[in-house]
Amino acid sequence: MSESSKLLARLKYGATPWNVWRRENPGVPLVLDGAVLDGMILTGIDFSGVSLRGASLHAVNLMNADLRGADFTGAELAEADLICANLEGAILEGASLREADFLGANLKNARYSAGDLTGALHLP
Repeated sequence: MSESSKLLARLKYGATPWNVWRRENPGVPLVLDGAVLDGMILTGIDFSGVSLRGASLHAVNLMNADLRGADFTGAELAEADLICANLEGAILEGASLREADFLGANLKNARYSAGDLTGALHLP
């Protein structure tokens, strides 16, 4: 089983077990490039520093998530719930954020260009 497959299997148990595992395994590189996480409820997840390049996160719930420094280059985040998410320093270049909700989100130093923000809500 590939490392990416192991990480995806771990995610199926939800944010709390994932976050505990992250604290216990701080040196493990986290690459979920191209992963399909559509519709998952990942409230409060620690995705800080995770590579999610080209991933599909359509309608995913990332409310209160730690997304600091995460790489979402070319990712699909249409209709994502990013309410109160910490996106400080995140890379959102070429990401689709159509109808995503950013209410209370921290976008300090986030990088975004050439993506789709059509209908995005509560952008700071």
